[in-house]
Amino acid sequence: MRNLFVYAIILLSLFCQEVRAETDSLYVTETKEMLDTISPSFVVESRRRLEKDTQTGLMRLDASKFKQSFVFIGSPDVIKIIQMLPGVASGTELMSGLYVHGGTGSDNLFLLDGVPLYQVSHLAGMFSSFNTEITENLDFYKSGFPARYGGRLSSVVDVTTKVGNMNEYHGTLSIGAIDGNIQIEGPIIKGRTSFNVALRRTWMDLITTPIFRLINMYSGNDFHVMSAYAFWDGNAGVDHIINDRNTLSFRFYMGRDWMEMDLFDKENKEDSESMLIDMDTDWGNILTSLKWSSRLTDSMTSKILLYHSNNSSTVTTQLGMDEYKESFKFEASDLARVNDLGLKADFDWTPIPSNRVRFGGSFQYHFFNPERYDRMISNIPELQDFTLGTTDKADYYGYEPAVYIEDEIRISDWFDVNAGFRYALFGVPGKVYHAFEPRLSLRLSFADWGSLRASYTEMNQFMHQVSTAYMDMPTNSWMPVTATRAPMCSHQLAGGIYTQFSKGITFNLEAYFKSMDNILEYTGMNALYPPLTQWESAFSSGHGRSYGLEAELSWKTKNIDLSAYYTLSKTERLFKDIYPSWYPDRNDNRHKISLMASYKPNQKIDIYAAWNWHSGSRFTAYSHTVIHYPQFYPNYAVPEQTYYYSSPNNVRMPSYHRLDLGVNFRKKTYSGYESIWNISIYNAYCRMNPFLLIDASFNKDGVFQGTAVGIVPIIPSFSYTFRF
Repeated sequence: MRNLFVYAIILLSLFCQEVRAETDSLYVTETKEMLDTISPSFVVESRRRLEKDTQTGLMRLDASKFKQSFVFIGSPDVIKIIQMLPGVASGTELMSGLYVHGGTGSDNLFLLDGVPLYQVSHLAGMFSSFNTEITENLDFYKSGFPARYGGRLSSVVDVTTKVGNMNEYHGTLSIGAIDGNIQIEGPIIKGRTSFNVALRRTWMDLITTPIFRLINMYSGNDFHVMSAYAFWDGNAGVDHIINDRNTLSFRFYMGRDWMEMDLFDKENKEDSESMLIDMDTDWGNILTSLKWSSRLTDSMTSKILLYHSNNSSTVTTQLGMDEYKESFKFEASDLARVNDLGLKADFDWTPIPSNRVRFGGSFQYHFFNPERYDRMISNIPELQDFTLGTTDKADYYGYEPAVYIEDEIRISDWFDVNAGFRYALFGVPGKVYHAFEPRLSLRLSFADWGSLRASYTEMNQFMHQVSTAYMDMPTNSWMPVTATRAPMCSHQLAGGIYTQFSKGITFNLEAYFKSMDNILEYTGMNALYPPLTQWESAFSSGHGRSYGLEAELSWKTKNIDLSAYYTLSKTERLFKDIYPSWYPDRNDNRHKISLMASYKPNQKIDIYAAWNWHSGSRFTAYSHTVIHYPQFYPNYAVPEQTYYYSSPNNVRMPSYHRLDLGVNFRKKTYSGYESIWNISIYNAYCRMNPFLLIDASFNKDGVFQGTAVGIVPIIPSFSYTFRF
């Protein structure tokens, strides 16, 4: 019945193309602007207002918003801005985790200029991979997904980078507390071809190296520790106008993280054989794409995108022992790789001003080849050529074609519909999965200042992130579905009231219900690395559900921007292999409040403040223990303890809250250049929010006792930016 209803809506929209031959002057004007413009991208922007009217769960951020909001250690961070929004849980503090409407964190689709991005953060999530100096805008969907998006369950983060200036050279130079950023743009062929390049690098390695040298110099330990970390990323774009109907765009992105940790004998620190631990880690992405945008007719445009996406990580560890001049060396290496080759074709057709049809298709070829080996090498002369080792290597591949169509139509002055579907399949050796995903969004306008909206979406995800931890670590691997691990799927219903009053006041109230199937939970041994071959045996398949109510209130004037967000939600899991009934999810933050304010008294100063509070995350504590003594010699043997748990995530940690402050001091030079000093404070009143619990258990009276440990204090920072 649900699918028949969707078909009926589509047929109705086709019928309305004939009966609605005329429309109001607003849409006639928009159509004329679309036909007069050269850039095909303007077609999308000129119709953006209609799309927002039918959309639920959409938040759009542009470059100006990035420059006036969250700044962490001197650098704006778009992911941390999203974390403040209702319906989004952030997970571990300082990390760039996104748990949207009860999602798993690995079910968010990140697109950079239309190309899937797998590793979206640096330093285990502390910094996002998106450089705001080259970012044009960001669309964030958490419900009501249009049919053109697919492949993930919970959200879409669609990031578009800037087109370089076609006529003049401009640039930005930023120096922060721990990183630097340079961006340059300008014409290659004036008026026809432009470039835009941005490079960013941290110098944390230059700071930590002398710090560790001082610690080792004055410590009384028998060993020395050295550690260094750095990340860098670069964006490059070239745009060329072929003629008034065709443009070509080339995009390149590369981001890498590097971390090294050494532990060696203090007495023999110059001897490489005295190294006790030598750990090197490297991870990141490489994206390359070529897009051809064309105006086929006065009412139809097309975009053809060819791309390659690569994600890889390498973790190499060496352990050595030096006793009696005879050495053993243990080496372990973990390599995770994902390569995607993709082709997309998107068409945008406006047969009449009140009707917009989008359709297209895509084909992706995924190749996964993780590898891991462990080996023990002996330097004893008698055993010099003797090596013990194990290897775990896997080669997986999958192909993913998909087609979609969506029709956005104004049936009357008070009723708009966006209906469509997406059909995708995923093929792996021995199995082909099919997915039909209906999408429907409705808008019912009851006044000039308000409307009711509702949406229904189905989503499927054909890849699993194989991980033993909740954080975004380079030890994680991506795996495709198999014959025994089906695709994850979700069904989400959302709707509410959306208002825009005079004097810049906006109030939205939205409710949602979302169910998830075939999601995974790690149940294997407590290890750093998950298995690569037959990895399915280490994971349990289960279900999830999340529902809640979200409220947004904002007031915006020329100099003041105030926003208040509230979320009331509940997120649960059901894994029969773990627990027989539903239990709370780890990120079941029942209440969440975000307050944000920016004030610009003049052109020289703008001030930012944000306060975030939410109920504590969940934690599993054992209810009681049972001591077992060995059968023989009970008085001399060490007793064994068995831990018993009443239910998973049976304890809620203390509430989380913090205040962030920031101020920008701007100055214009006589040449028109701009210099900006930023001073920001993370966690301004130094709330030591709980990072973990220790000594956590229930006493004999059933009362929970434990110690919450916080590790993130107040963090002041500064940065200087020069725009020319």
